Amino acid sequence: MPEIQFLNVDLELESKHDISALVNDLKRNAIVLHYDQDEYRQLARIEADAEVVSPDKAINHLCELIESCSKPALKQWLSCTKRTFDIGFHSGNEPKCYSQALHVDTLLRISAIGAGIEITLYPVE
Repeated sequence: MPEIQFLNVDLELESKHDISALVNDLKRNAIVLHYDQDEYRQLARIEADAEVVSPDKAINHLCELIESCSKPALKQWLSCTKRTFDIGFHSGNEPKCYSQALHVDTLLRISAIGAGIEITLYPVE
């Protein structure tokens, strides 16, 4: 039987403006899974480039990267209309109950940088 498990946290960004400096700063210590632009917007999906064992640790790692960005990159961060930590889980039949907590300090940190949280559940295959 497949087990429920935490997979990763993706940082999802969307902006009507250029976010190339932000993406370049983040890719020094993260993996850019997707970066695309069209005439209306720019989109990026970024994942921590570190061993992360919990959503809390992954989000804190990504927050550190954001907080250490250059001033031009931080200006682009503020221009984003979407700044979301997407927590991914693989669903399964076991265990009967599965939980992952975010510490209050992490929630305050997310709020302080103006980001949100989403949860994605991937189906059993």
